[in-house]
Amino acid sequence: MRGPACLAPLREPAFAWDRALAAAAADGDQRPTWAYAWPAGDRLAQDLAQLIDCRGLRVADLGCGRGHGGLAALCAGCARALFADASPHPLGWVDAVLLANGMEHRAETRLHRWGTPLPLGGWDLIYGGDILYRPECFAALLDTLADSLAPTGRALLADPRLELEPDLMQLAAARGLEWHTTRQATGYTLVRVRLRPSRDRYPRIAACDSRDRDCAG
Repeated sequence: MRGPACLAPLREPAFAWDRALAAAAADGDQRPTWAYAWPAGDRLAQDLAQLIDCRGLRVADLGCGRGHGGLAALCAGCARALFADASPHPLGWVDAVLLANGMEHRAETRLHRWGTPLPLGGWDLIYGGDILYRPECFAALLDTLADSLAPTGRALLADPRLELEPDLMQLAAARGLEWHTTRQATGYTLVRVRLRPSRDRYPRIAACDSRDRDCAG
């Protein structure tokens, strides 16, 4: 399958992308970010097995788009994967990939908007590829992470930029989250997020209405 090398063994199903794009346009989605792969997310998907042992974990791909992160986790032996996106159209593609590769019994797709907990939480690992590009949506995104991680879980986020917005750490801290960034040799910034052991929280800082399509992952 096209995408990061770790997904090469997967069968690529037939899928009517032109129909999916037309349906999205009819729904008012004129900028379907799920229609193509994002580079930092694909690099994280390729690195995933070296960063964390996915075997036996419950993994959620947040704002999944084409689902490369969750598929990489399934290939690496995760026990269960959730693919969550605000649009039904990429989820149709992910369902087709799962069925074509006999993975449908270990995974499911769900519609989801940032600012609300992921279904079936808490998750051992939440993967987010290239989802830090809308500052007005940061608070809703971090709300979802804080409310969806298992007590010992972590999130791994990838962004192509050398430096991220400085207020992200403050927004994370306000939600009882630890936030650490490193620059990876493969050319992206890796963010590691986990719940602070005390889970003390300060008043949350709102940045967007989670019902807004633009703040949905």
